[in-house]
Amino acid sequence: MSPIRSYTSEGASPLSFLREASTLYRYRRQASELARQSVEDIRCREALINEHLGLLLRDLDILEIGPGQFQAHMKYLALKNRVVGIDLDVIAESVAPLAYLKMLRTNGPLRTAKTLGRKLLGIDREFASELRRQIGIQRLPRPKVIQMDACQMSFPDESFDFVYARSVFHHLPDPGAALDGILRVLRPGGTAYVLLHLYTSETGCLDPRIYTDRRNEVEGWPHLQPQLSSTLNNQNTYLNKLRLHQWRSLFDSKMPGAKYLMTAADPATFELAKTLQSKGELLDYALEELTTNDFAVLWRKPAHSAESQTNRMCRSAANS
Repeated sequence: MSPIRSYTSEGASPLSFLREASTLYRYRRQASELARQSVEDIRCREALINEHLGLLLRDLDILEIGPGQFQAHMKYLALKNRVVGIDLDVIAESVAPLAYLKMLRTNGPLRTAKTLGRKLLGIDREFASELRRQIGIQRLPRPKVIQMDACQMSFPDESFDFVYARSVFHHLPDPGAALDGILRVLRPGGTAYVLLHLYTSETGCLDPRIYTDRRNEVEGWPHLQPQLSSTLNNQNTYLNKLRLHQWRSLFDSKMPGAKYLMTAADPATFELAKTLQSKGELLDYALEELTTNDFAVLWRKPAHSAESQTNRMCRSAANS
């Protein structure tokens, strides 16, 4: 088996380091706002899950796939649940040298340098401080994060009541395998929430400038127009580039009956897409996929029938 490699460990050129350093510098001024947005976002997801699935995220065994370096959603969920996370990256919360040596070997030099830069600039500290303030607590929980490939999960069957994956699936080389894993580790009647960012949206390239005050430099779907692809700064990020109809087909096959919630772009983006198509550009793409940013999937695993439950109880009694 090949070693686990972070999708951000590719292309660690001198130019890549300079780009990441520039992004970090701009993040430093926005850490508190990012923390505020993170709390607002997870509370919104929590409300959606309750509204559409009737599920309160309380006293559950939860798996979060890809909590990221800040782990904001995971820590929020861990306040009232038993939570474990998995990530391709090594997550180093301390400054212990051994943790960064492991990160260097696994995540690569670019991710390691970026993590050290965040900590040296105080970004992580400021983010955590604002996260505590937004939630109204003095100390954040520290749930366990295991380095694991979402496409090859090793948890026992039926381990979790709720599986949560946000901004992960568009990075996976085999999202179908990850869905199979979710189906396996969910308990009967358990629920899943998967949110992904469409590659065909205007920000689907995930150029780091999108998250800074340089957002206006990434407009007009440059990742979908070959003549503009050289203007992008996302060479270090792996994206599977699945389109809207492909995602729908995949989830329909794996999670029949799932509910889909889509977040549309703002009216200005919609008008820009229509203008470009009127000029003969982006005609290979439907207007819907150009102007849909996020695609969320909510699904409840069918509960076992009474007969199958009885059979399992009988087998358990026979084996005891």
